[in-house]
Amino acid sequence: MLKRVLILLFLALVQFGCGYQYRDTYEVETLGTPLRERLEQEKREFVQIEDLVVGTGPVASWGRRISASVKIAQADGTFIYEGPTFDLVGFKGFPEDNLSHPQLLASIQPGIRLGLNGMAVGGKRRITVDRKMVCKGIPDDAPPLTKCSILGTTSHGPRHMVLKQKLIVEATLTESCIPVRLWAFVWIFHINRELYCRTLSEPKLDPSAPTWR
Repeated sequence: MLKRVLILLFLALVQFGCGYQYRDTYEVETLGTPLRERLEQEKREFVQIEDLVVGTGPVASWGRRISASVKIAQADGTFIYEGPTFDLVGFKGFPEDNLSHPQLLASIQPGIRLGLNGMAVGGKRRITVDRKMVCKGIPDDAPPLTKCSILGTTSHGPRHMVLKQKLIVEATLTESCIPVRLWAFVWIFHINRELYCRTLSEPKLDPSAPTWR
């Protein structure tokens, strides 16, 4: 069905003399050894993970769009956010997306992203993010009540402010897939939208695999 729609769209664009380009995936950034080692070190030192349920689906890894349902609170129990969130992990830039719900967190906070890495769809984790990974632009010796906005909150919604203190997150991974986009130019207008997200069974959980892959 999707292929039929794409063919019809292509023929329509040709009919009206318009440009068309089909991009199979977003552009993935190269995961070199220095970056991999830095991410793995940050995960070991600043993120604590407790697996409550081990999932059986595709793993949240480099070059994927990952979606999760999260509940975020400060270490003292102060509620921050509960709801859906999504992230594009390992891609160059952050392409336009049609996910702009007022309550949606886009581009997961760095510590939470590290906590979700290696998690399989259907799994549930309790993630503790050290204060060093929270409000990274604020010095570690900042006053106790210093606040910042969780990175990636959409501009359409409220700013979710957190103290530079530990975050406690309960997360259920709902999706790990490879996004596919359409780019088309029609006179002075262009279309740049996500068509669907291709779900592959790989990679699967593998305890011997690197943290980031």
